[in-house]
Amino acid sequence: MRKSFGPAVVLTALPALLLVLGAGSAAAQPGSGNPPPPKGFEADSASFVSAQTGFVLGTRHCSELPCKALLEKTVNGGETWTSVPGPAVSLVPTFSASPASAVSTVRFENASDGWLFGPSLWATTDGGAQWHQVPMSGEVVALAAADGVAFAATEPVNGGLNQARLYQNQAGSTTWAHVSGVAPAGALTVSGHSVWAGIAPSMSTSTDSGKHWSKLPFSCPPGVPDATAVAAASPANVALDCTNPSDPQPGVSPKDVFTSANGGRTFHLAGHPGDSGNVGLIAMPPGNPQVITLTATSGASYLYRSADSGKTWRMATYFDAGLGFRDLAYASATTGYLIHYNGGPVIAYGKGLMKTANAGSSWATVHIP
Repeated sequence: MRKSFGPAVVLTALPALLLVLGAGSAAAQPGSGNPPPPKGFEADSASFVSAQTGFVLGTRHCSELPCKALLEKTVNGGETWTSVPGPAVSLVPTFSASPASAVSTVRFENASDGWLFGPSLWATTDGGAQWHQVPMSGEVVALAAADGVAFAATEPVNGGLNQARLYQNQAGSTTWAHVSGVAPAGALTVSGHSVWAGIAPSMSTSTDSGKHWSKLPFSCPPGVPDATAVAAASPANVALDCTNPSDPQPGVSPKDVFTSANGGRTFHLAGHPGDSGNVGLIAMPPGNPQVITLTATSGASYLYRSADSGKTWRMATYFDAGLGFRDLAYASATTGYLIHYNGGPVIAYGKGLMKTANAGSSWATVHIP
């Protein structure tokens, strides 16, 4: 599947887009019953440490989760893949509480140090050759790592994100220390030594890899009170979206993107992406703050893109019955990846891994055999 951005109007769906290339499932979800397991690897979560090297968590021969968790790795941008050993655990939908040893998400800081989590936490320091389970208080709902420091947000079983606690880990250590005074919700973003935790107006930041923290004063305007997590192109250049998902018109929500050039100490209104869909994820390529990508979902899925720091926007529409996206992230100034699937129970609907090599101007499906 390949999609390019045009002006901010709905793009016409080509017949070829009605089937998932490399995933084999129908784009529109049937009213009852689940589709059969598709051929090939079913991607659920992705983490790329460079434009070429990345890890994808998923399964095979599965229609509905939970299923056996499997891990694949590429070192050439998705041209070829190899299986990586993983713990013998189940792959479950996001925000599942059981089985307690199960996972739903993958994150790697580099080619050696990585984690599988949600609800449990597993860690490797040798690229997946060996894994060990890390005991944590509650379910792990978010994790980010940079410069040898990892941060994890946990919440009580059957609790809420407003009860989330932040933990910090130094590379090479098996100890995770609680960070007091920070409310991470399920939002963690890193760039160099800088880290952002939480959702405005309860957002905190550190500029020294978690040694010291400070509150950020930003609040979304009353008309668009709900904020996304922060996206970071650098320790200074960050962005977030403010929205109002309670718009009376179904599938529509106003969106205001705010940007900052000082790490979030102050924000200014950059632009209005459009109203289609409810906001999901926001991302910026490292070193390229002019580009901002935003996902949204309603009865279809949308990718918004700005190439002028949020002033003007274009939108691509995927007629997929609102399948949504996961793990939108840029690994370089031009290369990014995402999962075309919302992490729900029926993984057979998933459309797999997608890649851009032109800073989000177009996206293409990456086949994992």
